[in-house]
Amino acid sequence: MRRTEAIQFTKQPYIEDVVPRKIKSFKFSTFSGSEVMKSAVVEVFCQKYYDQFQRPHPNGLLDAHLGPPNKDKTCETCGGKFKDCPGHYGYLKLALPVYNVGYLPIILVILKCICKGCSRILLEEDDRRYFLRKMRSMKLDHLKKSEVLKEVNKKCNAMTATHKMKLCSRCGYINGMVKKVSMKITHEYGSLLLDECHNAVAGKKDVKGSINVPPELDSKTIYSLFMRMTDEDCELLYLNDRPEKFLVTCIPVPPMAIRPSVLLDGVKSEENDITVRLKWIIEANLSLQEEISNGSHPSKSLHF
Repeated sequence: MRRTEAIQFTKQPYIEDVVPRKIKSFKFSTFSGSEVMKSAVVEVFCQKYYDQFQRPHPNGLLDAHLGPPNKDKTCETCGGKFKDCPGHYGYLKLALPVYNVGYLPIILVILKCICKGCSRILLEEDDRRYFLRKMRSMKLDHLKKSEVLKEVNKKCNAMTATHKMKLCSRCGYINGMVKKVSMKITHEYGSLLLDECHNAVAGKKDVKGSINVPPELDSKTIYSLFMRMTDEDCELLYLNDRPEKFLVTCIPVPPMAIRPSVLLDGVKSEENDITVRLKWIIEANLSLQEEISNGSHPSKSLHF
């Protein structure tokens, strides 16, 4: 007969044995707006440093939840003093998405390969399945998959080359060349569509000039396109993460430990350069929010 051992209860906490462990893998990624907000303790949206009583303004850049600004203050998040508090991050939610300059080349590559109407890959279904199988092949290493990506880019770019346009096989949207002009991204529909527009407005001088200007793909439109991309198409473009993360929707506000205030003569406060830059961003963001609330198109403010 098998002997059963009695369960022994103890008041001592369970401590797992500390043994060497092997890291299987690690992955570099970009924070999304929601991830930035989850790691923060307070939202920052006020451009004022202090209130009328010379105290750090709530939801401002010197909010006491971000950490004590100097040696005389206490953190309202952890209760620590200046020497003890490590600081806590805040977040600044942007009125509209902003390009991350470091990812602009990748953004252009993606836009040239997807439909600007339904966000699906421009490849025909047979080609899409063929390249997807190659991307999922365990026999191909990183360099081989990079070569497959070049093939996909080349095939998509050929569909929307100069004086050509591609009708999406899924939604019928007209896709043309995508170009970067300064900090703007334009979408040219092709000479055939322009000829149709010129014929439609023949004799009307007031609208001819605007037809020759390629329509701009603003950051809000691009963010919406990337949000609607399928995971399979992301895999096909060899993306290890969601493409909407390449645009900034929420800025992390560093803690006060990184940008401490300096008291001059014990009275006047001199703010850190990072704090001053963040104040400029808040002011531009507030003016952009005002334009949107008034119903005007913030086309000029999209490049602040």
